[in-house]
Amino acid sequence: MSHENADAEPTLTAHETSQDAPLWPRNPASAALILIAVATLLRLVFGASLGLGIDETYAVATSRVFQWSYLDHPPLSWWMAAASASLFGSEAPLVVRLPFIALFCLTSWLMYRLTADLFGPRAGFFAVLLVNLAPALGVTDASFVLPDGPLVAALLGGAICLQRALLTQTPRAGLWWLAAGICAGLALLSKYHGIFLLAGAGLFLLTSAPHRRWFLSPWPYLGFLIAVAMFTPVLVWNAQNDWASFAFQGGRAGVTRFRPWLPLVVIGGQALFLTPWIWLPLVVRAWGAIRKGPSESSSWLLLCLAAGPILTFTLLPGVTGNQGLFHWAMPGYLMLFPLLGEAVARRLAAHDRRTFRWARNSAIATPALLGVVIAIALLPWPGLPYGKRDGSDDPLIETLEWSNLPKVLARNDVLGREGVFVATERWHEAGRADYALRGAMPVTCLCTDARGYAFKAPLNRFIGGTAILVIPENRAREVGERFGRYFASMERWDDVVVEHAGQRAYRLAVFIGWDFHPSRAFAQLESGKFSALR
Repeated sequence: MSHENADAEPTLTAHETSQDAPLWPRNPASAALILIAVATLLRLVFGASLGLGIDETYAVATSRVFQWSYLDHPPLSWWMAAASASLFGSEAPLVVRLPFIALFCLTSWLMYRLTADLFGPRAGFFAVLLVNLAPALGVTDASFVLPDGPLVAALLGGAICLQRALLTQTPRAGLWWLAAGICAGLALLSKYHGIFLLAGAGLFLLTSAPHRRWFLSPWPYLGFLIAVAMFTPVLVWNAQNDWASFAFQGGRAGVTRFRPWLPLVVIGGQALFLTPWIWLPLVVRAWGAIRKGPSESSSWLLLCLAAGPILTFTLLPGVTGNQGLFHWAMPGYLMLFPLLGEAVARRLAAHDRRTFRWARNSAIATPALLGVVIAIALLPWPGLPYGKRDGSDDPLIETLEWSNLPKVLARNDVLGREGVFVATERWHEAGRADYALRGAMPVTCLCTDARGYAFKAPLNRFIGGTAILVIPENRAREVGERFGRYFASMERWDDVVVEHAGQRAYRLAVFIGWDFHPSRAFAQLESGKFSALR
């Protein structure tokens, strides 16, 4: 436990122990482990029931070609998915999600350990409970093939190392700085958000007078050098590819127009991603830490680590006009859960029944939501037979696999044939087709924003080949006008049915084009952020 917070843990009187014991886990550490085990079982069922989302299929498909980094993000999540697929000989949804589900067990335990060290074991238990109930963290980051999974584990590991280095009286503080550097390196290998761990540590040292002495010590700088050294693969890949990843991510924050109201929209989205009944108490606890200021080192350290992602991705949209994605701020909110765990433990120690009901209802809501999603995934959706042609009325449209695509190609005797490739007109559709084909034939994207396919399958590689162009039926009318210039000739060829629980959701139109020559559309291809021709 932090030296400065040795008295922070609430204690129970004999009356509380006998009469109100149900409010408390008798052994918080054991209760946390049981909670982690139960949550993991639910995620395994969830991960096996739901098809891969569009980001997941794209990541799994592009991970088949090993690279030191990737266009969209640093490589760690790609390496994890590829390693699991190789180990088990399968790319089934549960297989590629398994390392991310397992990693969140560590993430949950790190949350317990950090909170218990700062505010006591009971606070640690409630922090673990609440972070597992927050959908953006306890469901998405904990289950899906996304870079956020390894990121949050590395950030919490780094926070523990900083807490040990800065807030405890230990002769091994220097070694904890080195360990913090390793965690920062892992965070940077997961997602560029890792920079906020380094920035948060620097902000704490600048604003906490008793800790500024560390600027005169070599240990923080050695930790920083370790992080940079671990980040080297990303730097090397970018140097070899015209700094494409940095340009891509920087372009997403490009200035368009001043929209000062947009942060309010972003805040609303963040609240939904965390659920409003968890988001609001987190914000209240952050405000409490602001009011206490640097004099309360434990809460101030967490606030410094939280501030970067939350402020950047909440306020920046007002300047750039680019709303961004709501989950970008989640690594910041992650650091506020220890503060919320402490508040819940303290209130329950004071017999606050409202807090008990809030915690109980929160613990019911998220598992119930998961149950609804699993049921929708496994059962036919009632609106499908009479739904829209593009399947947009299906709540799980982004998780529907194109598993019938290889069957259609095999039926027409082109699956795996030399000189034949599959193409789509959007990067995420290329990922879906590529995942469905399981590497049986090459897939590329005929678009200016090909993302990783500009590196995995550049168009110049397919000159003179025969393309199987796969387009959702609702966009199939003007395919000849959009893509005819790429080929000597092309025609509509076949259809593929995309199903939800054995029932038709929508169709894919399949075209065949002969004698592919991307140079016929060179100006169009070169107009993107980076050349799809390579």
